[in-house]
Amino acid sequence: MMSAAVSTLSGPRQIADSARGTVPAPVARPIFRERRCPECGAAFSPAVYNQLFCASPHKLLFERRLAKRGFKLTALAMAARQTRDGTRGDVETGRWAARETRRLLQLWADDDREAGRPSAVEYVSLRKRLGLHD
Repeated sequence: MMSAAVSTLSGPRQIADSARGTVPAPVARPIFRERRCPECGAAFSPAVYNQLFCASPHKLLFERRLAKRGFKLTALAMAARQTRDGTRGDVETGRWAARETRRLLQLWADDDREAGRPSAVEYVSLRKRLGLHD
C-alpha cells in the first residue's frame, strides 16, 4: 500500500516521490485585500500584491484612455506652464492653453465619475500605496 505522506521536498527526492504516487502539497497562495477594478468597479481578490485590474482587457482599456488623454494634454500643459498661464511670452496662446487644459481635465473627471471610475486622486493614491509610482 502506498504512503499517504505528502512530500514538501524539491529536486530528485520529489521526482522519486511522484514516481511512487505521492503528491506534493499545494502551495498556498497569499491572500491580498479585496480591491475594486479602476475600469469596471467590480470587486476582486488580486493574485499578486500589485494587481490593480480584475482582467487584462480592463487594464488595456484604462491605459489606452490615459495615453489618449495624455497625448492631448501634454502640449497644452507645457504651453500653459511655459507662459505662466498666459502672463509671459505669447500671452494669448498661454491663456488659451491654460483654459483648454482646465476644460479637458474637468471633462475627463466628469466622464470618469459618470462611468463609475475612480478619480485621478484615488487612482494615483492606490498606485502610490502599492509602490507603483514611477
